[in-house]
Amino acid sequence: MDNLRHTLMNMQQLLEELRAILSDELAQLQSPQVNPVSLQRLSDNKSRLLSALNFYDEQRKLAESALHIAAPYRQLPPLTPHWEKIAAAVRLTKEINDRIYPLIELQMKKAATLNKLVAKAGAGASLYCADGRTQSTLKGKAYNINI
Repeated sequence: MDNLRHTLMNMQQLLEELRAILSDELAQLQSPQVNPVSLQRLSDNKSRLLSALNFYDEQRKLAESALHIAAPYRQLPPLTPHWEKIAAAVRLTKEINDRIYPLIELQMKKAATLNKLVAKAGAGASLYCADGRTQSTLKGKAYNINI
């Protein structure tokens, strides 16, 4: 039972960290200027936490199977508060994530629009030939010149 209690406590801690990261991600996406580096860092941390949560959830299931019990642990009152805190944290993180999703969709639409604009701007690029005519297909060597 101590292993299960320890696993539940680890899950609670990871869910608190996840809530904090999701709150930061929400704030980042709601800001007028999104910092892509910061957003990527948050995404990496979120992925790490979700992997750890998955690991501890598997450990929880194994411990439950060995003890022949199941959440919400009504038969073991010392574990019930841990499970209730986990359930509350999951609900809270889901609510934050539900607010994040439309903002990510909006950022993806903005990025797609920007990509189309850049593609259109680059499509009209042309060079002048020696005789003064324009050449729409760019040929030749590319030089990277640094000053």
